[in-house]
Amino acid sequence: MSNWLRYLVMGLLTFTLSVSTMAQEHAVPLKNGDAAAPAESPEELSAEEQALKLEIEARLSQFSDDFQQLQLVGSMSLSPDAKLGINKNFVSVLEDRMNSYNQRYNSLDVMWTTYTQAQQMDIANDEDLMTMVANIEALKQSVKDTLDARSNMVKAISDFATADQFIISQVAVYKKLYKRAFKLSLLKKLAPQLEKAKAREQLVFEKLQASYDSAKAAAELVPSLQPRMNVLDEQFVVMKSVSEKVQALEYKPLIQRVKDYVMGLAAVAIILLFFSMMMSKYKAYKSKLASMKQVNEMMNKQGKDTQYPVI
Repeated sequence: MSNWLRYLVMGLLTFTLSVSTMAQEHAVPLKNGDAAAPAESPEELSAEEQALKLEIEARLSQFSDDFQQLQLVGSMSLSPDAKLGINKNFVSVLEDRMNSYNQRYNSLDVMWTTYTQAQQMDIANDEDLMTMVANIEALKQSVKDTLDARSNMVKAISDFATADQFIISQVAVYKKLYKRAFKLSLLKKLAPQLEKAKAREQLVFEKLQASYDSAKAAAELVPSLQPRMNVLDEQFVVMKSVSEKVQALEYKPLIQRVKDYVMGLAAVAIILLFFSMMMSKYKAYKSKLASMKQVNEMMNKQGKDTQYPVI
């Protein structure tokens, strides 16, 4: 009985092996889509990565060229000829130009940020791309600093033009203002009107001082404005002196005015007399030095280059 079972098991194993061999021989290859495609070879994957890298490098290079061009035009010198003042149309042209540069920078900045964020994984996995991105970031910051500096200069030129126009317009105003205030100080009953005139002058001078300070700050930032600033300095000093005189005005009787006038003349005469005395003493001292020098030269000549002490 045991032999019969052994023969039966052996037969089943032989049949199973035969069926498996026949199935392999007659197997039909799978069609496309019946199973997943085999993985790409390392050579094909490297070629795709290289193509992507070249594409990213080309786009980054374009960004670099755009930023460099913007830096070139944005760093152009601003040296307005301000000897006779600055025309408002010139200022408008500068402001429009700087607005155009800043808008161009903002547009490039948005496109740059969007692109680098979209490609950040591919860029982060390549050292060359990371280096390019770092260099362009530094260039972008340099462009931003240049445009900010030029924008500040354009604003300074605009502020200077506004201050210049206001200061010059007040020259004639101050001439009339002092005459009117002086007439009001002649009569006692006009004292209230004089005080109102002095109050108005004080408000005008505050605006004048603010405009002068603005112009001075602008001239320090833009050196080419300095020649015109010299003119404003002279006019401001004159108007400041007029302002002080206006604020000092008050009603005085005629006798007091005459007395003050005479005292003023006397003070001027004393100052001139003192100055004349000082000039006389200086000339006498200078003449004495010349005489001593002449005597010393004569003694040296007679003594054949012998040096004599001068007492």
